[in-house]
Amino acid sequence: MTSGSDIAALRQKLAGGDGPRFWRSLDAVADSPEFRDYLAAEFPSAARLAAAPERRGFLKLMAASFALGGLTACGAEGGRDYEVPYVNQPERIVPGTDLSYASSAVFDGFGNGILVTTRNGRPLKIEGNPDHPWSRGGTDVLAQASVLGLYDPFRSQAVQHLGRPSSWAAFRTALQAQIPAWREAGGAGVALLTGPVTSPTVAAQIARMRAAYPELRWYVGAGAGRDAIYEGARRAYGRPLETRPDFDRARTIVSLDGDFLDLGPGQVGLSGRWSAARRAAYAEGRLLTLHAAAPTPTLTSAKADHGVPVPAGRLEDLARDLLAVAAGAGAPAGDDPVSRWTRRAAKALTEARGAGIVTAGLTASPDLHALVHRLNGALGNTGATLRHTMPVAEQGAGTLVDLAEAMERGAVKALIVLGANPVYDAPGALDFAARMERVPLKIHAGLYYDETGAHADWHLPAAHPLESWGDVRSLDGTVGLIQPTVAPLYNGRTLQDMLAFLTDGRGGEEGADALALLKGRWRTEGEDPAAFEARFSDALRRGFWPDSAAAAEDVALTQEGGGPQPSARPPARSSAEPGIEVVFRPDPTVWDGTHADLAWLQELPKPLTKVVWENVIALSPHLAEREGIATGDIVRVEAEGRAVEGAAWIQPGQAADTVTLSLGYGRSVPDHLSSGLGYDAAALRPTGTPWRLSGARLTKTGRRRMPATTQHLGTMEGQDIVRVQAVGAAPVGDPKGAPAPASFYPPPENQDRWVAAQWGMAIDLDACTGCNACVTACQAENNIPVVGRTEVELGRWMGWLRVDRYYAGGLDAPTTQFQPVPCMHCEQAPCEVGCPVEATLHDSEGLNLQVYNRCVGTRTCQSYCPYKVRRFNYLDYTGGMTPVQQQQRNPEVTVRARGVMEKCTYCIQRITAARITSAKDAHAPIPDGAVETACQGACPTRAITFGNVADPGSQVSAARKDTREYALLGHLNTRPRTTYLAGLAPASDPAGREG
Repeated sequence: MTSGSDIAALRQKLAGGDGPRFWRSLDAVADSPEFRDYLAAEFPSAARLAAAPERRGFLKLMAASFALGGLTACGAEGGRDYEVPYVNQPERIVPGTDLSYASSAVFDGFGNGILVTTRNGRPLKIEGNPDHPWSRGGTDVLAQASVLGLYDPFRSQAVQHLGRPSSWAAFRTALQAQIPAWREAGGAGVALLTGPVTSPTVAAQIARMRAAYPELRWYVGAGAGRDAIYEGARRAYGRPLETRPDFDRARTIVSLDGDFLDLGPGQVGLSGRWSAARRAAYAEGRLLTLHAAAPTPTLTSAKADHGVPVPAGRLEDLARDLLAVAAGAGAPAGDDPVSRWTRRAAKALTEARGAGIVTAGLTASPDLHALVHRLNGALGNTGATLRHTMPVAEQGAGTLVDLAEAMERGAVKALIVLGANPVYDAPGALDFAARMERVPLKIHAGLYYDETGAHADWHLPAAHPLESWGDVRSLDGTVGLIQPTVAPLYNGRTLQDMLAFLTDGRGGEEGADALALLKGRWRTEGEDPAAFEARFSDALRRGFWPDSAAAAEDVALTQEGGGPQPSARPPARSSAEPGIEVVFRPDPTVWDGTHADLAWLQELPKPLTKVVWENVIALSPHLAEREGIATGDIVRVEAEGRAVEGAAWIQPGQAADTVTLSLGYGRSVPDHLSSGLGYDAAALRPTGTPWRLSGARLTKTGRRRMPATTQHLGTMEGQDIVRVQAVGAAPVGDPKGAPAPASFYPPPENQDRWVAAQWGMAIDLDACTGCNACVTACQAENNIPVVGRTEVELGRWMGWLRVDRYYAGGLDAPTTQFQPVPCMHCEQAPCEVGCPVEATLHDSEGLNLQVYNRCVGTRTCQSYCPYKVRRFNYLDYTGGMTPVQQQQRNPEVTVRARGVMEKCTYCIQRITAARITSAKDAHAPIPDGAVETACQGACPTRAITFGNVADPGSQVSAARKDTREYALLGHLNTRPRTTYLAGLAPASDPAGREG
């Protein structure tokens, strides 16, 4: 809604103190009559019930959400295709009872420990493995959505040859005819391309394959690879290394485009450790401060106590300035925001020598990583707050650039692509698809028939990790085990099976060899078989091999690059200087596009923009004002003869002349859910600096299309929605022991002798990073439907839990707060008074219940709710499901029909299960921690606490005693059972702003 011409007025409004303290969007700051009308309507699409989505898109969407049309034909070749009752009851399976398996979720080749909950042999839900030494019970959005990926009908379901259905037998015959020639030539002309490999078993198989074919060349490619991280370490230490921060020992953190809180292989482990360290520091009366400089806002920079936007091209100079101060030189003396930030960060680092951390992220340049290593060394942090280990990912492979050059020379006669999609992932400058056409034989194996599969001669369906045997390392080196929780649905084969067959022409027919290969890798020579089986069974039960994390390495900086030298500061950039900077970032929901066909992730609001079903072109308020661009304008970004077009999004906190392009969209595979969504950022990516492009041109096309976003849905109006506690300042929480104001509501029911619990929740805003793991976990647990882009635009998003994002301060460098908002379960709930048929009511344990078969769809409760957390089924989003399609759904949660209101239930099905267990034990009280809501269990930072508020010894009662605790919109006297702990800020600057 806001145009570039309005931005100057908005900036002045905020600077003058006339705007809101916390705001969700530029439109909220403008507070225009149109925006007020939007909020007054609450759901402006209510009158458009007759509007139906386009039929083809609707069917694609329903297929993704309901696993349509796949399970009835998913047996292995020759297997039965009908159901029979049990004759002999399977071991450990009790009908109607959950059974969990310890396994690992795979993220770009790296692993996180998980527990897979199954019911009657069907995987239903992913939980974190609390015993896993790296992930410690947390999960991320990709792990939560992986169960939908298992049932995804867009997965590859058959072997294809030249684009037509074929069979494994035909492929086996064709390849066996090729293998003798490969052996005779020693593998000359054969190229193997994989994604990042951390699996010890797969690494051993690749080594055997290279031994069998000495001239074979191995390459590794990924849309978001870690090459810069390893190259930066090599420039600083002479060898590639992993770098892991030890937040427990730190007193301050400086992030130079860091990403330890952002979606990635390390997010679960690193964000959990950061939160625990910050919580421990607060208990000691101090703050583990985070200083962040970044060209575009990230979850890491959003949680910074002191943040500043800095172009990516200037970050290396910033690191040199800090390095100079560490060596004894003076700090920059300017009065611009970057100079002020640099002086503050340098002071914090020098005062915390040996107890500071400087970090850079996945998208930082190798030079910046090398400078960060040298800076940590100069400050005495290396070995104290930072540990270095050998790379978790296998080294020694070539890159996509190397492979493209080899194909251009005609040196590749057979290309084998396993679990990668280079046609889509490769930078546009490589023109990978055209070069791939020069290869006579092209074999692709993957979960999806993707862009690379479409260009291959043979495409082979791969097995999903939830139906496979294997192993994978976490970022700390811990080896996690992967075990199947269901037989392969779509006749896929594991990567181990395929490598075994490619090596010797033999492989498991139905994956049996994958287990043998796994055991063979871990059985030591001469080990007693019985002793190994006991050891393997123990590791399988744990989900990982104990004590397998990588050992810390002793490191020494090389002399290359010289000692610390002050840098000459670059001149201020003129607004008339031609060209803009483009930075590329993985998408925070679908990553690099690997998961783009999962509807849960497409409809998951992106943490900072709240955009769904597409990517946008993010630009700063400064650039939008200068170019006259408004959010929703279709703009064109071009450089080096290539261009992309997409919807503009004015992003507060963006560096002035920087544009951000997100990966993962612009897919071109027909009849896939992701086809036609957004633009393909890879078309503009350069080969030498894949995360940054300079000298680009930004122009308006004259067209407009507003992105679908949820940022205005559920807007609350009131006071003190978000609170921030400055360390050492007076408490901002609600006063303890204050008398409750008078109310016309009846008092809550008294407990009777059979009721042992009063349920409540506390959410720590300081620990919440906005990662959205809780939102996806809630969707998986509670059968929440996907409605599609059109329905979201009409205000019909169905999520029971939303994470609101608030800004504070000016447009150019605001601070950011995240606030998860489930149902408050008010003791004096307005919705209960408003419902004319008592479909919403209160129970004796304090839960606000929704009785679906009473609801007649008046939506009165939704109008009465000040928190805007109730969702209405405008259409039958879950209808027409056959019994086999229902296997993906949680059988403990009712699937709602059209015309029914729904909302967060505090996972009442889990409370009921705990109550039943209690009843079996003579109605013993439910112990604290026995009930864990889906959102609570998924959170990697443990921001959510749930339990019995009537038990003074419970964790939730302890949280409610914190002086930061407050009730959202408490002045309305609704007495919510869900309360919040205020975020933390430095004592000197409660808002965390620079200057």
